[in-house]
Amino acid sequence: MGYLSNVKKLYIISFFHSLIPAYVIERLFWDQRGMTVQMIIYVEIIYALTVTFLEIPSGILSDKFGRKRMILAFYALATIELTILLFAHSFWHFATAVFLAGVGKALASGSRNALLYDSLLSGGKQGDFEKHWGRMSAIGFTGSMIAALSGGVLANFFNFEFNYILSVLSKCFALICALSLIDVPILKKPEKEMSGVVQYTKKAWSVFKSQPIVLIYCLTGAVLGACLIYLDEFWQLILDGIGVPIIFFGIVGAAISIIGIPGKVLAYKLKGRFKYKHILTCIICVCIVCYASIFFFNSLLSLVPMMVVFLVMGIVDPLIMGYLHHRTESHIRATVESFSSLGLRFVSAGIGLLFGYISTTHSIFAGFLGLSAVCLLYFVLYSIFGKSYFRKDEIT
Repeated sequence: MGYLSNVKKLYIISFFHSLIPAYVIERLFWDQRGMTVQMIIYVEIIYALTVTFLEIPSGILSDKFGRKRMILAFYALATIELTILLFAHSFWHFATAVFLAGVGKALASGSRNALLYDSLLSGGKQGDFEKHWGRMSAIGFTGSMIAALSGGVLANFFNFEFNYILSVLSKCFALICALSLIDVPILKKPEKEMSGVVQYTKKAWSVFKSQPIVLIYCLTGAVLGACLIYLDEFWQLILDGIGVPIIFFGIVGAAISIIGIPGKVLAYKLKGRFKYKHILTCIICVCIVCYASIFFFNSLLSLVPMMVVFLVMGIVDPLIMGYLHHRTESHIRATVESFSSLGLRFVSAGIGLLFGYISTTHSIFAGFLGLSAVCLLYFVLYSIFGKSYFRKDEIT
């Protein structure tokens, strides 16, 4: 089976990577330890800045020295991060843990997807990338669902710390599984061996410069993804704000995991029937309406638009990642994805400041109205500036 064995291994790693019962009570745990919404936003910015500064260098390291090393470093740091959080009692404890998470994220950025694509490419199956990426994500969501269901129950009968102990063990298992991965040799070497950061950066940027539509779609994914980050981070506060008992948090968390699976699994089929611009336009419009609805409902009904966002956003990542990787050469694959991830971090930091300010001065629900306004503004810009490039867009 050779390098194709990596695909099944990545499935297993994805499951244990997501089997984190701590996430279902994360915000309540942080609140219990004295972390306010504004402090959490500051920590998120630390995370975003850390990833920003290390994103491109780490992508280059992955392309030069192998994806497996970066993946192993990520899981080692993730294990340390959760261990620190278990004993955190001050802002700087949380900041340190999130800083390490940012370092790990940067090291792994692009490495897992690059390894998946090149493993498939070695067997001539690169056309199935979206399918396997979607399945890998669906397996991860299954892990999240199990963690959410068990995490809510465990948090109701035990202390929050127990969830974190189990989460550390899950990350350790993912690290052990990652040791069995096989690095795939770069199949297409550049004509002239690249050795410097500047050379890699220029070569990676040329992908976006020569194909503006790729840049537009990646930016779209960054804006939608950044807004989703804050829904994913603070849905627990929505439930708390509308009076949902903690024992039901796991059920909601599991529903979030389940509802994103169809989009991830079936995204590769949508690209064969509809143009990317039409799919993304619809998703932007849905997000505008749903984020605003969370604010206006401000009740149990807020769960409906919240779930709809998670449903449609399941489609976005497989499409964007597939579009990007199909148009990128193997020797800069991780570096190019690092550029895409870098855009997400910049956008996330800016949107986070707005979201944090509105949520702190008004309410968490008002913060989501702000996200609706961001999506509306981007929809206008997307429609105006992308118009000339959409005509050239072809389904791959």
